[in-house]
Amino acid sequence: MNKLAKGAIAGAAGLVLLLGGAGTFAFWNASAGISGGTIVAGNLNVVNDGTAGAWADQSGNPIDIATYKIVPGDVLTYTDDLTVVAVGDNLVASLSLSDQSIAASSAAPADVKLAQYLTESAELTASGAGISGTGPYTITAGTAGVNSTVTVEVTITFPAGAAGEYNDAKLGSVSLSGMNVVLTQTL
Repeated sequence: MNKLAKGAIAGAAGLVLLLGGAGTFAFWNASAGISGGTIVAGNLNVVNDGTAGAWADQSGNPIDIATYKIVPGDVLTYTDDLTVVAVGDNLVASLSLSDQSIAASSAAPADVKLAQYLTESAELTASGAGISGTGPYTITAGTAGVNSTVTVEVTITFPAGAAGEYNDAKLGSVSLSGMNVVLTQTL
């Protein structure tokens, strides 16, 4: 082998050794602590204290929903007090009635039709500290947060129409066991 080839091989080997050890060079480094603080998450909750609300008909008379037979033109109202908690500087939430609040008791056509008519007319109203707007209602926590009793009313109307218009719901039955007020963060 000539001197030039030997020198090239030795130079290449030296370069490989230098590049392989590049991670071992001690570069200068420094760090400084910063006051990061603590992050605390907020809260969003709606709670029923377990006290049953009350049902009334369109005249304001108390009714037993388990035995009441609804007919076209009836307007039934359920009233209850719930506790709403909303904590978070930028928290905005909506209060609404769950889509599953009124369900057909079975697959029978009259049950399905009655559920359809009552669901289409169901409305939630709410009042209390921290509540604004109209259905769906808005709750804005702000820096102070919201922790208040909110009165909710669910109004269910069996529409009155032309003679025989709602005959397909005669003897129908719905379940209200899934009736829920839902508090959902919107921002």
